Amino acid sequence: MKRLPLIIGAIFTLTIVIVIITTIKLEHKDVPEGEFKTMVDATYVGSSECKKCHERKFLEWTTTLHSKMMQDAKANPMAIIGDFDSLSEIRTFKKEDVDFTLGNQWKQQYLKKTEDDYVVLPAQYNISSGQWTLYQAEDWQDKSWFKECAGCHATGVDPEKKTFKEPGIGCEACHGPGSNHVKAIPGYEIATIVDPQRLTTNAAAQICGSCHSRGMDKSGQYQYPANYMTSRGVANLRIFFNHANQEENKDMFWPSGDSKYNNMQYLDWQNSEHAKAGVSCTSCHTIHVSQSTFQTKLQGDKLCRSCHQTMENRGAHKLHTFGSCIACHMPRTGKSAEAGDIRSHTFSFIYPELSIEMGGLEKQPNSCSDCHHHKDNLIEGLVEFLDAAKKADMPKPYAVHRRKALK
Repeated sequence: MKRLPLIIGAIFTLTIVIVIITTIKLEHKDVPEGEFKTMVDATYVGSSECKKCHERKFLEWTTTLHSKMMQDAKANPMAIIGDFDSLSEIRTFKKEDVDFTLGNQWKQQYLKKTEDDYVVLPAQYNISSGQWTLYQAEDWQDKSWFKECAGCHATGVDPEKKTFKEPGIGCEACHGPGSNHVKAIPGYEIATIVDPQRLTTNAAAQICGSCHSRGMDKSGQYQYPANYMTSRGVANLRIFFNHANQEENKDMFWPSGDSKYNNMQYLDWQNSEHAKAGVSCTSCHTIHVSQSTFQTKLQGDKLCRSCHQTMENRGAHKLHTFGSCIACHMPRTGKSAEAGDIRSHTFSFIYPELSIEMGGLEKQPNSCSDCHHHKDNLIEGLVEFLDAAKKADMPKPYAVHRRKALK
């Protein structure tokens, strides 16, 4: 029994010696498996590389409009949905001339390779009406797709080399180039890729805004923020891009400040109460799954009322118990293929008085006439109905509460 402590001590000492010798003999690795800790100097690898680890997200993404923004017509002729069988005086090209398609919900345009560049062919197919309309002017052959459009139609665009990694809005269009992420040191997976859900509201919205806006990059060469694309979510979009604004680009905006055309939702949103409150694009829209026409998380009023739960059936709101929030607060002020197929994203009610003051609906649409556009629905009458509804639920004197459309 007296020797037991000595035996235990000897065993313990021997164990320590063995551990030390084994550790010394083991090959020491300074760097674990992987190479990168940051996104610096990362390059594009393509969505198919992302699929290896994120298969479900990849397959869900293939159902979205983003994935079909630009498709290879030679590899998949069924991507061409325009009616090339019917005669058209507007369409002056053949299906065989199409190398890539652009768009697949409101309209479809067609891209043709010319030497080291691409050009958008001069007619587009409006899907809802089934009509061909003129898209480009007579000088369409002199325009460069890489200067005017490429950054928002393809992923991994290099406008100087006139190349792109893949057609369409792929994974890396929003998450940034993924080469470093693919070879990330274990534990640094998050730091080597952009995750919009981990960003501030403004930084995440800028990723969407890099394409859903209009303007010119700081160099004056490209109609998209070419130098921001590889740094989406990291850099500040304002530094790289001059957004269109109502003061300098009056032809793009209505007097109310709402946008006239498609791809301007970010500019509308910036002027909205939603932006001030931190309600961003992904608060309403899904990214990886197409659940509705506009990829919203819920349909119609259900989406609005998921936040606006205390809305009372008073004033103007009691006029339309059968209607929808977006009919009044997101009127169809913009045009993609057909007039009015794009809704405003300022989320502001446009008063019919403003149409009167601006000289008619052609010069300023409003929320009421968006639905009440019959010849017998005079704008003055709509103003009176709206005033009566508000006045009924407002204390005296009513004139104090009356909101003016113009200040």
